[in-house]
Amino acid sequence: MKELLKRLFDAVTLPLCRQPLVLKVLDRLLYQRRRAVRQILEQRLRAVGEYGDEVQRGPFIGMKYLPERYASCRFEKIVGTYEHEVHVWLAELAATRRYATIFNIGAAEGFYTAGLARLFPSARVLSYESIEYNRGYCRDLLLLNGVADRVEMHATCTLDDLRALNPTGPVLVVMDIDLGERLLLDPNQIPWLRQADVLVETHECLRGGEGINQLLRDRFSPSHAIREVTSAGLCYADYPLLRPLLFDEINALVGDDRRGLQDWLLMQPLA
Repeated sequence: MKELLKRLFDAVTLPLCRQPLVLKVLDRLLYQRRRAVRQILEQRLRAVGEYGDEVQRGPFIGMKYLPERYASCRFEKIVGTYEHEVHVWLAELAATRRYATIFNIGAAEGFYTAGLARLFPSARVLSYESIEYNRGYCRDLLLLNGVADRVEMHATCTLDDLRALNPTGPVLVVMDIDLGERLLLDPNQIPWLRQADVLVETHECLRGGEGINQLLRDRFSPSHAIREVTSAGLCYADYPLLRPLLFDEINALVGDDRRGLQDWLLMQPLA
């Protein structure tokens, strides 16, 4: 009887679930389920003191976060799993570079803006973010971490904005603008980029992003040494608070929402 019911269930549901509209609805429901599980787990971990409002590990360890306010990937940023692939690079830059000016283009709620301002205490930071809510969150984050006096907040960054600048001294550009790197990262248009360190999240996995990694390599290889890293699975054993959790719970907390494999380029001047 059980086998008959299973076959009947499969016969009805599998053809239905192959329909594009049904798949979209199911995807949204699964996403909402993951959010609900995440909220439950965050409350549980807060109650036992394992999750709070200060970054626990990674290059921005010790950075304070606004309590009880939404920010994208907040849990991952607090526990130190967020974009763990580039942590080694950021640690290397912190140990070897003393930047005069840092550009954070595509700042979102300010994780990198505030983190970089703390990591490089002598640098002037210019932060660009198009969404007003994110800029407001970033301002509060900067105040909370005592670095607001060294950060200039701006809205959308344009080619003309960068052309008008002539930063002196060592420069770092950190960029994540969902294909906007194709337009803005062009040393023929922005000559000072030839002397800047550039850490960019590229978006070859997005529609319209095909070939963008090679395009940037072609533009910068005459003047820069270029390294590339691709999104990699997280070593759960490195994060003790994940150990007692089920895989479904771990995925709800630190699973990657990206559409595909993500790449980052670190490009540094040859001379």
